[in-house]
Amino acid sequence: MKTDRSLHRHATMAAISIIAFILACAAHEVVGHGGMCMVAGGHITLLTSVYFRSLGGGVLTDAAGPVMNLIVGTFCWYFLRKWTAPPILWRLFLVLAMAFNLFWGAGCFILSAVTNTGDWAFVLRQLELEPVWVWRLVLGVLGVFIYRWTMRLVVSYLPSGAPLFTAYLAAGILSCIATLFFFGPVTPALREAALEGFGLGVGLLLLAMNRREQKTNPPPPLAVIAGYAWLFAAAVLTVIFIATLGRGFGSAGAV
Repeated sequence: MKTDRSLHRHATMAAISIIAFILACAAHEVVGHGGMCMVAGGHITLLTSVYFRSLGGGVLTDAAGPVMNLIVGTFCWYFLRKWTAPPILWRLFLVLAMAFNLFWGAGCFILSAVTNTGDWAFVLRQLELEPVWVWRLVLGVLGVFIYRWTMRLVVSYLPSGAPLFTAYLAAGILSCIATLFFFGPVTPALREAALEGFGLGVGLLLLAMNRREQKTNPPPPLAVIAGYAWLFAAAVLTVIFIATLGRGFGSAGAV
């Protein structure tokens, strides 16, 4: 039935989006910040899906989170270019993984430029770079450039008719739900989760809205079979994500 095919399409898109978002979050918090902290001889005091705190990690630890997102996103772009005919679901995954990682990396530049908070603001303060407003301007311009470039890449590689709004909602909802299990204060963590899930990924929402505004020759719905393996993987990873990074490791007093 048509309704069943539509349900399968949206469920599969949500599952792939969840996996891609978890990859981006793990790349930023665990591999980026956490991995560099350990290499630098620091001590992790708090590690969650939205927080990272450490002692002795140094400036490289602060920069490593968004840099790792940019690296992972670039690798996904590389595979999209080199893998000439990937299966449709793998293509969706690579596009969304590229999008979430590059949006996250670019968003960190923009956030630090606008609010003087976040990873790159910490880097500027530790390096004592002056004048600060010039460096914040550079961060902002670079972030906007990468973000817009990423949106163009998504349009270029995303299969026609893919439900982007579903992907956007799935990632944002997962980000927020995970922090409800945080062992520390939930409300500020939930704000950070909304910023990461809904804020950094707003490019997907803008692209979805742009598609709806195109009244002439709208793209047909994406024709995919139900990706049961992706649904199962998303369910398992969601449980692991909530139980680990959602709940968090470390001390609530370090928030």
